[in-house]
This record gives sequence, structure tokens and C-alpha cells, in this order.
Amino acid sequence: MTSASATIGAVLLAAGNASRFGAPKQLLMLDGEPMVRRMAMAAVAAVLSPVVVVTGAYHEQVLASLGDLDVQVIEHRDWSSGMGGSLAAGVRAIAEQAPSLTSVMLLLADQPSIDATDLARMLKAHARRPDRILAARYDGHLGPPCLFPRFCFDELAALHGTHGARALLDTYAERVDAHDLPAAAFDIDTPADHARWLARYRLEQPDR
Repeated sequence: MTSASATIGAVLLAAGNASRFGAPKQLLMLDGEPMVRRMAMAAVAAVLSPVVVVTGAYHEQVLASLGDLDVQVIEHRDWSSGMGGSLAAGVRAIAEQAPSLTSVMLLLADQPSIDATDLARMLKAHARRPDRILAARYDGHLGPPCLFPRFCFDELAALHGTHGARALLDTYAERVDAHDLPAAAFDIDTPADHARWLARYRLEQPDR
């Protein structure tokens, strides 16, 4: 799908310095692929287009890890101000690149259990009510991945500091639908999270 014909794109956030992990977790190798690349590949496989990856603290390394994937990488130099600014930069970039977009999916680089099938199911659910926000539901709350219709773009593009997409989920609570996605519950913030993910993955892949 080319950007000219796209209706739903993705903004993948990979800008932080992973202070709790103590190393660039975006580049953490999981099943032979850097974590950020895994999510970018899932977005491309789910036919989201364009896919904009927002980098920051480790721009050059993340850029190199994405190799020949059909994604656009933008560097948000003010990444340290908070996730809101990184998200806003991604939304501005994707809206400029693909003005025909009707919705954008927000993705995080550190949710490695989410795959292309999960994203495709969210897209199918969103297609039934495309004028509403769709947010993943896990562990009793709503969060990324999220799909935001066009009416949200201006507010997303104006976010700053630590105020991320949660602000819109709260503001438009009556226009938010939930999509059960247990895989979204697992994110990697610390080395202990990584160890737990590896242990679970090995249990789920006994022949590997």
C-alpha cells in the first residue's frame, strides 16, 4: 500500500533512553531481531501505511536496526521532554506524508508479545466503527496500541511534555471502544521484565 492510497498509518514510538533498563532496550535482541524492528515488521505486515518510527536517544542505532524495512524514521531531538512531544512529532510527520489518512495507530516499541495478527484484528474491529477511538484493553485498563480517527490528529499533534495519548482517552472517554488484547500487558522496562519475557517465550516455543 502506498502512502497516496493509505487510510490508516502507524506511529511507532522508540525515542526514550530506557533509563530503567540501563541500555538501549529498543535494540534488545528477541528471537533474533531488535525489539523495535519486531514491532515495525508487525506494523508493515498488518498493512499499516505509512509507518513512522520516532527515534531520539539512540537515533543512529535504531535507524540502522530497521535496515530495509518500508518505514519512515524521524528523529525527535527533544525526546527527553517526554512521550507527548515524541508522539506529536510522529503525528505531524505522518499527516504531512499521507494527508488522506483517516486514522493512525499508536504503537510502542517495548510490547514484544504483540504481532501482526493482533494488529490486523484491531484494524478489523476499528473498521466497524471508524469514527471512534479504539484502545487495547489489558490488566483492567486501556492503553496502546490505540487507533485514533482523524478528528484526534490536531490534538495529538499538539501534545507535549509527559502528556501522551492517555489525555485523549480521558477527554473522549465516551467515544472510546475497548479491544481485548492480553498480549499488550507485557512490556519490557527492566532487565527483570526481559528475563520474564524470555522465560515465557521459551515455554510457548518448546521446539525452538
